[in-house]
Amino acid sequence: MNIISHRGANVSKYKKNTKQALLTAINLDFIDGIEFDIRITKDKKIVIIHDPIINLVSNGSGLVKKLKYKKLLKYNFGTKDNPSKICLLTELLDNIKNNKKILIELKEESKNYKEFVDIVYNIIKKYQLNIYIASFNYELIKYFSNKYNKCGLIIGNGINLERKYNNFDYNILSYKHRKIYNKKETFLWTVNEYKDDLSNYNIITDNPYLFKN
Repeated sequence: MNIISHRGANVSKYKKNTKQALLTAINLDFIDGIEFDIRITKDKKIVIIHDPIINLVSNGSGLVKKLKYKKLLKYNFGTKDNPSKICLLTELLDNIKNNKKILIELKEESKNYKEFVDIVYNIIKKYQLNIYIASFNYELIKYFSNKYNKCGLIIGNGINLERKYNNFDYNILSYKHRKIYNKKETFLWTVNEYKDDLSNYNIITDNPYLFKN
């Protein structure tokens, strides 16, 4: 079993999906990797954020894709006690000095994904890191897989079940669908309580300390 910290949650005083939380997680001895989400800004910067709008995760408002990076830097994406600026993908990757798994979910709900993919690919190809790329968007991840190995489709909760037998390098499955084509490398999301049959999986969890032993 490999422990994958979901957005760097619950490993430090910092809010999840911040640079500080993710770096803390990937540098803990018992954690085998991190997972986080990225989106593209109006001025084509790649930033770490899950939500399409910033209202619930910062003290600002607006759509990520409609805001420039310089504008996003004005807002606090951390907490009042531990403020954090939004993090560029390059900022995080520049500071990772080990070969642990880095699972990056590309967030793009529209069909206009090719520019996003091309920019992300041109970033990650510069790093000698253990990077995995994933998405719920089938066409996006299919397009990415033509450029890069270690691409996977996210499956579960009624999404992409018709594509459960695919040619991608790995699968990301919800726990209840864990037996789907498990001969390939498999990540399970999001497992926040201990289960008895997890030994062969990469466990994406908000509670990594629960699985430490």
